[in-house]
Order: sequence, then structure tokens, then C-alpha cells
Amino acid sequence: MAHFSGLELKNLRKEAGFTQKVLASQIGISRETVVAIENEHPKTIDSLSLEVVNAWWLACRKSVSESSQLSFKVQVMKFFGM
Repeated sequence: MAHFSGLELKNLRKEAGFTQKVLASQIGISRETVVAIENEHPKTIDSLSLEVVNAWWLACRKSVSESSQLSFKVQVMKFFGM
């Protein structure tokens, strides 16, 4: 099963200038969950909801490069088998 890359999400967060704590607060999850996602903890990454990924994207998208935006869109397309 395809899943979102924790490293990709981490790179988005860092490029957007968010700390783990600030991003977690903005998208309504714990900082510990952000850490688990970014470190690709198997249980966390396998249960990652599209709502969390979407909230992460919405928080970061305006502050990241076009290259990062494209990379994220490619990852979404892979996830949905497009």
C-alpha cells in the first residue's frame, strides 16, 4: 500500500518555517504525532489520514517553493495510483 513520505512532509514543514510544535498546533495533532510521522513510525505512517495530510499541506503550501509544491502533488498522484 502506498503511503505519504514522512520525510517529504518534514521537508514541507521545515521549508515553510514551522517548528513541529507550531505545525502540530495549527493542524490539530500533537507534536509527538508530528515526530512519529516525520520519522515514519510504521504504525503512525500507515494510519495517517488524508485529513492530516491535507491540513499539513494547507498550512505549508503558501510558504514553499514551486518545486516542493510539484513534489507534493506527485506524491498525492502516486498515492491515488494516478
